[in-house]
Amino acid sequence: MSTTNNFIKKIKKHQENKNIPKFSGILEDYLRLLETNKEITSLAHKRLYDKIVSKGITSFDETNERCNKLFNGETIKTYNYFSGQFFGMESALRKIVRFFQSAAMKGEESRQVLLLLGPVGAGKSALVEHIKILLEECDPIYVLDGCPIREEPLHLVPRSLRSQFEKDFGIKIEGDLCPPCRHRLLNEYGGDFAKFPITQSSFSIRGRKGVGVVPPMDPNTQDASMLIGSEDISKLDLYPEDDPRALSLNGAFNVGNRGIVEFVEVFKNEIEFLHTMITATQE
Repeated sequence: MSTTNNFIKKIKKHQENKNIPKFSGILEDYLRLLETNKEITSLAHKRLYDKIVSKGITSFDETNERCNKLFNGETIKTYNYFSGQFFGMESALRKIVRFFQSAAMKGEESRQVLLLLGPVGAGKSALVEHIKILLEECDPIYVLDGCPIREEPLHLVPRSLRSQFEKDFGIKIEGDLCPPCRHRLLNEYGGDFAKFPITQSSFSIRGRKGVGVVPPMDPNTQDASMLIGSEDISKLDLYPEDDPRALSLNGAFNVGNRGIVEFVEVFKNEIEFLHTMITATQE
């Protein structure tokens, strides 16, 4: 069989995998999925940690000659996902994975910024890119159909029912509907949250889905809209300024919601910009 025929077969197989129908339903359908798999509500920290661990872990102890030379006999774990790509960074990688593990348990780390600090050429950017690629491999997430920030469908559950929901499902709901989805809920569905459509979405670096990047900016042109989006001027002739439909939620925090937001050379930004970033992570 020729090389072309072999490759054509691979193309067809790839297309078949891409044509798998996505989930489409309402809140009732989503809750039935939760009954069998609560992991579909996992936050990005847990998704990344579980994915790293699933690739395998290798432990070195005091009986290993390499361990004695490099780590003074200290027992250390290496993660197979990073092996073959990064060398001499075992201690740093262990701290990063520990951060993901603690954040996955919804500790204080889940509301903190992970800072990678080191000299030029130390591998910081390459490491972040490697982690972002891992996020693309994670299972798809369930989102409100048409939501600009791809938010968690459980935000539809009213606050008055959330304590009962936590007792029944063992899941704590954090966060509220974004302004555009709240407007749609009230105006398109008459406030009936059970009718709001829900679908699936994946992570994509090139598609800016769940992965946001903020480059260092000139202090004179620095604007918080890079983080949170802004009003769409083209829509102001259709809607008033306080109408959620006039918002363009395309900032880095909106794009990276439920995923990763990378700040490149973050300390080159003005202090006011850093305050906005820290405040957002706490909220």
